[in-house]
Amino acid sequence: MDLLKTFYDRSNPLIQSYIDRFRYRVGWLPRVGDRGGTYPDGAKAAVIISADLEMAWAWRYSKKSDDPKVLALQKAHQTRQNLPRLLDLFDRFNVPVTWATVGHLFLESCSRANGRAHPDLPRPLYFENEFWRYAEGDWLDDDPCSDYHRDPAWYAPDLLRSILSAKVKHEVACHTFSHIDCSEIHCPPEVMDSELDQCQRVANNLGVKLKSFVFPANLTGNLVSLKKHGFTAYRWHNGYELDVPGRDELGLWQIPGGVCWEKPEGWPVDAWIKALEKCVEKALETGTVLQLWFHPSCDPVNVEKVFPALLDYLVSRRNDLSITTMGGLVDSLSSGCSTS
Repeated sequence: MDLLKTFYDRSNPLIQSYIDRFRYRVGWLPRVGDRGGTYPDGAKAAVIISADLEMAWAWRYSKKSDDPKVLALQKAHQTRQNLPRLLDLFDRFNVPVTWATVGHLFLESCSRANGRAHPDLPRPLYFENEFWRYAEGDWLDDDPCSDYHRDPAWYAPDLLRSILSAKVKHEVACHTFSHIDCSEIHCPPEVMDSELDQCQRVANNLGVKLKSFVFPANLTGNLVSLKKHGFTAYRWHNGYELDVPGRDELGLWQIPGGVCWEKPEGWPVDAWIKALEKCVEKALETGTVLQLWFHPSCDPVNVEKVFPALLDYLVSRRNDLSITTMGGLVDSLSSGCSTS
């Protein structure tokens, strides 16, 4: 199995797509952990859609580009292009979404003090992981310290107001303040504590209490800080696409991480939609949670073709599905809807 994984990891996206299409066809995907959850209103399974709303913040140290600063601005621009259409789409199908938002995006503006952005925030040390390389300068060097009118890639209170005023009642969740790597090896507790405290304060200015958390790049760590700052749940990627929610040793809810909703490179659109439909059917068959997560900066083909098709399919199964948010599922579980 290790040799097969190594071969897969080193293959180009087209080869990986052929392998994964075969795995879906023969039933090796999606993988299922625990089974037999109990969901609100007698539903057989639950579906959650979560969006990692990051704008430029996620990409400034990216290893995917020789010029990550340019990539960051491109991703922010694409987010602003996609988001109104996404909100219309979710309104049309009456589907709520958990918007896991980088905290800095709540700000209308900010300014430097003694030449530093947010000097009260402790910085992570230099590090490199699978996705990012932070090796020089200050962690917040790219913060323009202006406002959302002049630098709309780094601030998004207007987008958050659009989300909060949508017809569908969405959930706004947390994705750290500056898109840090939360793993203990790269994030001292004081950095995590400061980021979460700042997130709760800026969210409160828009009347939002953050309860659900999504780790940037799905790099889990510093769970004690989540508990300390009032969070009740986090998206949990444990190797299974389908699973049931459970509590960790701190009492926080682990909401199964599911599948990235965006069409993978090398996949035809129709084939990817069929694979997603198989995930829904498997969730119904096994009594599990399917979480579909995506980036609002995704390729427009997702907004135009993939997402509408899958939403239409989800709505057609609504009698059997609980289509909810991370916070909505936790509320139902905490009020007595067991998953055992």
